[in-house]
Amino acid sequence: MSHLRLVHDEPEPSPYEVTATTDWPPVAIPGRPGWWRHCIDGQQVDLPTNEKGTGS
Repeated sequence: MSHLRLVHDEPEPSPYEVTATTDWPPVAIPGRPGWWRHCIDGQQVDLPTNEKGTGS
């Protein structure tokens, strides 16, 4: 019979910053389901929708 072993000495992945850019669609934010990063007037804005009409 085999057993599952958890390896605790492996480093966890580093978080990364999600950046939305002008003329690209909104970007899903990892770790925050349902939220999307938009670029509105040059500012990074997190919104609970990925609809283009909300300012991508």
